[in-house]
Amino acid sequence: MSKSLPYAGRILIYSTPAALTQHIEWAISQKLGQVITLKWVNQPLNPATLAMEFEYQHQNPVADQIATALKGWHYIRFEITQINKNTNDAVLYRATPDLGLHQASLSSNGDVVLNENQVNTILKNSITHDRLINNLENALGNQWEAELEPYRLALALGMKDIVSKSG
Repeated sequence: MSKSLPYAGRILIYSTPAALTQHIEWAISQKLGQVITLKWVNQPLNPATLAMEFEYQHQNPVADQIATALKGWHYIRFEITQINKNTNDAVLYRATPDLGLHQASLSSNGDVVLNENQVNTILKNSITHDRLINNLENALGNQWEAELEPYRLALALGMKDIVSKSG
């Protein structure tokens, strides 16, 4: 009987120039320790870019390494979710060209969770109400969410059109 791998992850690249796809595959392959081939589709929101979704399982937590590798290419919009199947701890990495990389812990239903240290730091560094709101929104990743959502929707609608045309 084979032992189940403790980490499961999902990589979503919402947009990348076609010229980077092979580099992305190499980077992910290197971090996973196996050769992978990704299925790329057109990103309807930006026809000059491609998108993909890939799920993995691994013995070690590798999402941070994959996110670090991908953020090196400025033109990529992505998110990576990883869960430790033994503890149900989950982490989310997301990046956009303008905002950079954001990391957050997730609850079992996918909500961003702030720990006590994060909340105390935010309170300590928020001398005005506006600064408090800004710091909380940044910790929650609201700007990343707002920028990535149109790409998610466009890709979902594009995939629905592809499926309905081929069916």
